[in-house]
Amino acid sequence: MHLSSVAFHPVDQSLIPEDISKLPRPPRRIMEVLKKGGAASVSTAPKSWSLDFCLSPTSFNSNPKLPDQLGSMTFEKTILDPTPFDREAKALLTGETIELPASLAFRSIGYKSEALQGFQELGIPFNDRLGIISNDGNGRVLGNILGPSITPVAPKIGGLYCAGWVKRGPTGVIASTMNDAFQTAEVIAEDWYSPRQRFVGNTYEGEHTGLGWEGVKAAAEKEGCRRVSWQDWKKIDAVEKAKGKINGKEREKFTTIEDMLAVLD
Repeated sequence: MHLSSVAFHPVDQSLIPEDISKLPRPPRRIMEVLKKGGAASVSTAPKSWSLDFCLSPTSFNSNPKLPDQLGSMTFEKTILDPTPFDREAKALLTGETIELPASLAFRSIGYKSEALQGFQELGIPFNDRLGIISNDGNGRVLGNILGPSITPVAPKIGGLYCAGWVKRGPTGVIASTMNDAFQTAEVIAEDWYSPRQRFVGNTYEGEHTGLGWEGVKAAAEKEGCRRVSWQDWKKIDAVEKAKGKINGKEREKFTTIEDMLAVLD
């Protein structure tokens, strides 16, 4: 943003809230940077760049003079319905296309969370379209799918929390995820020390025991659950780092629970 020889094209202001002061800190900071823009002028700077939203790629087009190289990309414009600021807004195709010159394209692969096997049996509500576990906005899991707002519409399921994209959807940057995890951790600590009622079946009954693992040990062992201690986790962590070092990476993560637990056997 501050390179004197590189200009930044202004972002479509209709995609930025009028009052950004009420946004959480990570998105507020991003909006402030986008609104401020760069110091260099688009009309005089030798180079410029832009962030173009609401475009859906439809084709990669070859360079007429060099058929084996990229020459441009075609996009179809989209609109966010009902508004860009609605939590459940959908991107709708408009039928209008534009072609932008391009000599290089990067493919950025993200992911959308999916419900784990057993969620339904455990009564954990999952919104397949948004890719989130229904929660109160702070990470406490709710009893059924949220409506258009984040206002809780059902009792919380005691002792269940979520964080990251499964909490708010596949949005945000690393700082967003980090702050989001802090927020969920804070409500876990808040619930731990507050006299919240213990959740039994589908109702709240009595106060929590505060026994932690010892309080659920018998039930967990009955269900065949395997406890992973802090020392166990450090063993798994060490193996992942060792495998990553072989491939020149920070770590090579296990992709199945079975392989991960095999380290402890």
